[in-house]
Amino acid sequence: MTTLTENPPASDSHAIIEEMADLLAQHKLVPFFGAGISSQHLGLAAAELARDMAVQIGSPPETLLADLADAYLDARGQDAFVAFLNSKLVVTDLDERKVPSHRLLVSLMQNVLYTTNQDNLFELVAAKYGRPYRRVVTVDDLSESIPGEPLLIKFHGDMTVPTSLIFGTKSYLARMSEEDHPLDIRLKSDLLGKRLMFLGYSLRDENIAKIFATVARIYKGTLPPSYLVAFDDDPALIATAQQYQVKVIIPARLFPDATNNGEAFERFLQVLCDETRTRQVKNGLDDMFSMGTINPHIVTDFEVKSVAAVVRHEPFETAVDAFRTTFDAAQAPEYLEQEITDLFVGLVGRVDPTASDQMAELSAALFNFRISPGAAFIATAHLMAACNKRPIAKGFDSYQLISPALPRGSMPVAAAAAVALLNERGEPITDSFRRSADWWFRQHDQVSENLKDQVVAAIQSVWSGPHAARSPLHHLFPSLGGNMDFHDILDDMQARLPKRPSRPKE
Repeated sequence: MTTLTENPPASDSHAIIEEMADLLAQHKLVPFFGAGISSQHLGLAAAELARDMAVQIGSPPETLLADLADAYLDARGQDAFVAFLNSKLVVTDLDERKVPSHRLLVSLMQNVLYTTNQDNLFELVAAKYGRPYRRVVTVDDLSESIPGEPLLIKFHGDMTVPTSLIFGTKSYLARMSEEDHPLDIRLKSDLLGKRLMFLGYSLRDENIAKIFATVARIYKGTLPPSYLVAFDDDPALIATAQQYQVKVIIPARLFPDATNNGEAFERFLQVLCDETRTRQVKNGLDDMFSMGTINPHIVTDFEVKSVAAVVRHEPFETAVDAFRTTFDAAQAPEYLEQEITDLFVGLVGRVDPTASDQMAELSAALFNFRISPGAAFIATAHLMAACNKRPIAKGFDSYQLISPALPRGSMPVAAAAAVALLNERGEPITDSFRRSADWWFRQHDQVSENLKDQVVAAIQSVWSGPHAARSPLHHLFPSLGGNMDFHDILDDMQARLPKRPSRPKE
């Protein structure tokens, strides 16, 4: 059994991360996660859950959670037990700040995940970022799944199916007595030629020993090659894993500067995600139109802080590269979006508008920035304003297509905001700006009534005096593309692509 030592050589620690990332990139490492990754959001772990359960039924607080669950069921019945678990484990309002590990698990882009958790946090996070997983609890769930569909297999059940719950000693023993349980069969098939990665388990979590024993039973006494990324640096936990020949990784040893075990765990997952994504890119990307979903990298707090430092202190070229490699096509939690948008605005403030390569980098960064309409509006307006100092472009101007995140028909409003920024700065409007703005304002007559006066006033400000005759108010469309916006052009391109029946990916 391998354990990363207290002060592992950098080569050793990096080697095991590379080994795991290689497997993840090939979908040959199956994540199996436990309660540790949910405790931050739920505000409790096994010990707190046991304490609350003991109080309700008058049992000694030192009683094991599994025994308390049996006692609670005997004393109050299944309906009351499920209601108690629902009150502790089912979340209605997701706080993205408290689910960093769930976001990173989604970012790993694995099609099959296992969990002993009965909470609903992973389902909420996955749905939030546009990659919903089918929750698998029963054999019917398995039979209804389709090839290639992302699956979250809840190995110890879910509150929506009370009979599936594995919480107490009795339910665990009953599960162990089933030689051909459908989820055991599925796990065995999923691990053919693959390995297991246990995440979020600690010695205090009774599930880890049970899971080791369950998987060992399925495999006739041994485990397939496996890894355990643990929260705790505990000799007893390592000894438990050693019985099953499991490689143990203790993130707190790899990141001794972390303030706590949870931060070290998240940083390990972040490095693992980055290494995995690098390998996924090398293995080939899907086509954006017809070949499926591109890996949805989800931004973390660590990345935002790192990029912020680069944007503040490094040359523009380095700063924009750091921004793009981190945020291109990435998805950001809502609570980080304003901070990332401010970083983009900071880059716009540092750009040399006369340097076409710098402006091209910013344009590409905005084009690939996956943000909400409100944030896209702010970022677009600032980049439009920077175009005021550009040399006049010849031929097709790529700045006519600014941000796909802007809602259909809202570009004139963003352009009006850019004009307001220029007026606030006392910056005279240039012919270069007018040339681009002629396109940006082309749908001015289609904006909502409450914004129309603002847009018209901006147009009159740009095309005042001797320029008034060329105002978009006096013609219906610019020279290129008629009255089409980005979304119209994308729809037209997709309509022209060859069609074929959808097919499973696996």
